[in-house]
Amino acid sequence: MKNIAFIFGTVLITLGMISSNVTFGADVKLDSEVVAVVNGEEISRDTLANVLININGAEGLERIIRRTLVKQEAKKRNLTISEEEIAERVALHINVQIQSQMKKGGLKDEQDLKRELEKAGMTMEQYRTNIGKMFKLTDGQIEAELLAEKIIRETVNITNEELHEAFEEQLGEKILARQIVFRTIRDAENTLERLKSGANFESLAKKESIDRNSASRGGRMRPFGPEGVMGKAVANLKNGELSDIVKTDSGYHIIKLEKRIPRSTKKFSEVKEDLEKFITVQKVQNRLNPWLLNLAESADITRNLPE
Repeated sequence: MKNIAFIFGTVLITLGMISSNVTFGADVKLDSEVVAVVNGEEISRDTLANVLININGAEGLERIIRRTLVKQEAKKRNLTISEEEIAERVALHINVQIQSQMKKGGLKDEQDLKRELEKAGMTMEQYRTNIGKMFKLTDGQIEAELLAEKIIRETVNITNEELHEAFEEQLGEKILARQIVFRTIRDAENTLERLKSGANFESLAKKESIDRNSASRGGRMRPFGPEGVMGKAVANLKNGELSDIVKTDSGYHIIKLEKRIPRSTKKFSEVKEDLEKFITVQKVQNRLNPWLLNLAESADITRNLPE
């Protein structure tokens, strides 16, 4: 049953192939304004356009407007995108889509994927090609995406401080721990006594922690460094030990240390270039939507889509 989602996704992609495989009889001749003939009845291009506009016209129009604005801005800056760059980004999107389908279908690896595709009568190459067709149908969306990123990238400046912060974040010592967060110190004190008496930390975290994000994971926190309030609170703990009650703006925390991950042996100079790329991607993504909104607000746009 796990693979139903994957098979369904495969079927949807397969359905996209059907239109290109259907042929008319040799005696049927269509002009450019007729998109199909059903039992002798013609379906015009205008009919198709009206249906598509009614279904998704407003959203589609906004996409085209944004795409046009980006290309206009790129032209002002004499920026272009090569076919190789487009092909590389399409390949990236294809891989992301495949990984998503594999995750939905509960598939462990590409061998599982190939077996499921065989059941659907499809090869891996056909599957990748079909997904690629989906992105090609966006008619310039990939090019606009890359142009927007290139424009914003020109405005990105990275300081040495940011690089060192990223180095510590990516390769510095990491602490893995769980927490339970309370609104009052009395609740924290009562629970700390229960934990010291043998109560299960994960169960209490799920039931009592006011930090619902970590509570849903049995109190598991995101990895953090030895600096800062949390790092100092567990500085002298061994694996499995509990901290004293830690007060922050979020409440009163009890932390259970799970393990420490030592810092990487790599030197800053060895990874500086990769860190610059990492920070650049982050900054571009953070600035993309605000930049697009500002571009649209400063443009002269007249919309004439029928309601």
